[in-house]
Amino acid sequence: MNRFTGMLVTALTLVSCEVPAHAQDPQASAGKSHRPYAVTPVPAVSSGASYKSLQVPPSRDLTPFSVDPKLSPNAKLIEFHAESEMTQPDRDLAASAQASVRKDAALAGIEFGAGKWTYEQLVCQALPGHLFLLYRGDNGAGDVTIFSAAISRAGNDRVRIIPVRRRGFSLFSPAPVNALTIAAFNRIRMSEPANPDADWLAVALCYAALTGAHPMTSPVQDKSQEPSLTFSFPPTLEVGVDGESTVRFVDGSGQRQPMEWALTFNGKGQLLKVINSAVPAYPVKAVPQLPAQQTSLEGSGAGSGSDNSTKSSQ
Repeated sequence: MNRFTGMLVTALTLVSCEVPAHAQDPQASAGKSHRPYAVTPVPAVSSGASYKSLQVPPSRDLTPFSVDPKLSPNAKLIEFHAESEMTQPDRDLAASAQASVRKDAALAGIEFGAGKWTYEQLVCQALPGHLFLLYRGDNGAGDVTIFSAAISRAGNDRVRIIPVRRRGFSLFSPAPVNALTIAAFNRIRMSEPANPDADWLAVALCYAALTGAHPMTSPVQDKSQEPSLTFSFPPTLEVGVDGESTVRFVDGSGQRQPMEWALTFNGKGQLLKVINSAVPAYPVKAVPQLPAQQTSLEGSGAGSGSDNSTKSSQ
């Protein structure tokens, strides 16, 4: 071997020593970069499952009202009785409370007794522990005074007055949304006997009547009424995750236009706020159902693909 050949062999040897190991053995390199991580198995629990779990507690009814009230189909949620239609015990209770009614009405700036006064009884299915009287003083056009009185049948609360209108004007703000009206209604309900099956719509209708409205006495549309007075939507109960409940209904008995009511209660049943606004009077008609024969044909898959899309939209 001459000198030039020896130098060439030495150079090739040095180059081969500098080649990385992964370039020399691709399979070994691939195995090294994708080496699996160490895995520690989760110990099994007594139930035999490979993970711990907690049983979900049963859901509780957060709303302060019964969502399934047990009422007779013929039960009326509220009723209005003329003085002549009242029972004798109710007339006696009303007469004995006149002095208290006059005193509390005077504190509200109402001159009860001056002028021509009449009253009718409001019977609230949701609040049977009180005698409710709706007073009206009429001194001519534009001079009408209206207020409600709540008289405890058990005598465990004083007479409470809810001013609605004084000589043709509202007091501070309209009675339905007035904070003083809401507070008085809450005190009236607090003095009532506990009733876990209180009907939410009955409570709402009673409040509306105490604040000057004359709402429909049934949640079902009277067939004898004009279509223009049909409810724009049925009464609803909206329940929030924290138990706050909102009762909504439309009173179609107004002479001008229907009024929508929204009463919001907290989880303990206390009335928080009231929204009372006019809604358009428009008729509502139920969508007719398909004949049974046509429904069975569509359900069997008869027809083209377009028929199936029509069925799904219905």
